[in-house]
Amino acid sequence: MNGSDGRLVQTAVIGGRNSGRAIILPTDADELTRWRRRHPAYTYWCGTQLGGCGNELSDRLYRDKVCHFAHRPHTSCHRTANGAASADHLFVKDDLAAWAGRNRLKGRTTSHDLGSGPGDAVDFRVGAAGQQRVRFQFSRLAHADWQRARRRLYSESATLDWVFGPGTAHRETMEELYDEYGYVLRFRFETHGAVRHIRLRAEDPRRSTAWVPLDACAMTPAGLRLPGVEPRRRSGSGPAAEAGAGRGAAPVRRSREDQVLALKEALVSAARFRTRPTWEALARTAGSDLLALSDPDRVGLLVAVERTGGGEGSPLLSALIRTGESDPPPYVGDVLAAVGCGVPATAAVLKRWCQREADRAFAVHGVPSRTAPPRLPLTADGRIAAQQSAERPAQHQTINYVPGLGGFVRWPDAQPKPKTLAGVPLYRDTEIRHALRSARQRRGPKRAAALMVRAEEALTRLPEPQRTQLVTEMATTRRWLDSQPDTPARKPKPKPKPRQTRRAEGAADAKRTAAAKKSARAKKTQQGKKAKDPLQGARPLPGVVDARPKKRPK
Repeated sequence: MNGSDGRLVQTAVIGGRNSGRAIILPTDADELTRWRRRHPAYTYWCGTQLGGCGNELSDRLYRDKVCHFAHRPHTSCHRTANGAASADHLFVKDDLAAWAGRNRLKGRTTSHDLGSGPGDAVDFRVGAAGQQRVRFQFSRLAHADWQRARRRLYSESATLDWVFGPGTAHRETMEELYDEYGYVLRFRFETHGAVRHIRLRAEDPRRSTAWVPLDACAMTPAGLRLPGVEPRRRSGSGPAAEAGAGRGAAPVRRSREDQVLALKEALVSAARFRTRPTWEALARTAGSDLLALSDPDRVGLLVAVERTGGGEGSPLLSALIRTGESDPPPYVGDVLAAVGCGVPATAAVLKRWCQREADRAFAVHGVPSRTAPPRLPLTADGRIAAQQSAERPAQHQTINYVPGLGGFVRWPDAQPKPKTLAGVPLYRDTEIRHALRSARQRRGPKRAAALMVRAEEALTRLPEPQRTQLVTEMATTRRWLDSQPDTPARKPKPKPKPRQTRRAEGAADAKRTAAAKKSARAKKTQQGKKAKDPLQGARPLPGVVDARPKKRPK
């Protein structure tokens, strides 16, 4: 029996059922033969620390398939994980013990069963009474469960570092760690012969460090540190500060100016990492004293943050804030109204407006920065204003001071002249209507007549209601042209031919076909006739010899 689910058993422990010394059996026959020669006294067990039955296993050597471990006959085992990664929690304990010995650290490791097996998590504790803790997460953990576990471990530890395996970190968990530290710690394993060794790196939304072994890392008084990575968490924030307050520490009270600066720094940092935090995540980064603020107090604080911004047109940082359902909180709409951006009519309008403003914040504060898209304007009734058509660019204006007019006057900038064809500008379809009106005002019948031809062509391309507007303008222009004495004569349209029935059309086609065939036969007959010889049958004159060559006898 290979396993409870029929899959090949690839891992075991050496020496006994409760052993923590794991092994991956070589899958190649020659490699397994060399392994047997080097370790003839080894015994292999379906260890309890692997979630196994505790019975002894035998190593099976095959030349025509993969080598693997096997239970003895009539053995019942309910082990769920049998692959090469099923012993990773034991391999990391070996790596941590060796690393602690090389760095003269007094540490110990403990594995935890969180519901799916004995290898769900591994804790490495260092220092007096194990006050520094590093947790390696092997199974996927829901965000709420992770928050509860984190608060509990923080209350028991001076420092806590959480390292996640592949696919074990929930999206909201990663966003919270990005907000607080700027990165997430990850681990993976690489196989070397019969064992596997851990590798670590730090990831943020934009980049990641290289995978490094434990020997490249260091255990400092502030926790686990990877090369080239520094945490950016503010002192006095996060679960550690909250845990300290829960043990009786007095909450830190800051001035309003300090709160504004801390909140703005947290929002800019979130924009830099292209994340949209919740208010709770902002409180963990900018200070736990923000967590208890009411909605009106949050609005007042956010308005103060916006008024310390980078000037007119800068992104509204308050638009980054979201709820647990990824929607903007309702009080963000009050912030928009207070700073003069308008009053959204519905929650859908607020969501769309905040999404565009978040994109603008990502563009301005990201690394590297880029050109921000335009802000979505709101109408007086709280709707998204219609965007200006790309076919009709906005007219630039220059503000000049004219003393004779008593102040500043807006003058439209000179626009480049459009291309022309036979002296008539090549206007876009949406501009022809205005060009017709301009031609009438300037008394230009020739130009208006040429534009009418262009308008006829444009009617087939324009959608409603532009088509109806152009038709109305064309009718007005046509009446105006008829009243002008020097209007160029228009060619009368040819009268349409009377429509024939299908039977008449078929008869006409048959008649034309018969006439064509008759003409072809007559031509062929005429070409086939030979010209008559006028001397045919006449006797030759005496003495005249026929010059034609005589036929040779066959």
